[in-house]
Amino acid sequence: MVESVGGRPGEMVGSDASHDVNDAVKFEISALRAEIASIRATLSDFGADTYQRVSKNAEQAAHYVQDEAVSVAGAIREHPATATTLMTVIAGIGFAIGYLVATTNLEQKQAWYRRYY
Repeated sequence: MVESVGGRPGEMVGSDASHDVNDAVKFEISALRAEIASIRATLSDFGADTYQRVSKNAEQAAHYVQDEAVSVAGAIREHPATATTLMTVIAGIGFAIGYLVATTNLEQKQAWYRRYY
């Protein structure tokens, strides 16, 4: 064992061991920080690529919707009577479906009240 002058036996060895442990911990922390920086850079690149792809697809979708809207508007301008008839039929079908759902729902609520009262 190595002894320090004026100290207790083994004090120097313990001190060297704690410095080795501290150095090892510092090295591990610096390695982890470097790994985190690498992961951040990778995710940043991935996020930028994903953003560019999503942006491009959204732009294409917007152009497609705009072209279709222009096409529908043109068809409505050329055939206003047909468009009005079509919208009236669609509205009537929607009203009928809503009415049937509401009356069915009302009958179920009345049946529930009849069971308990």
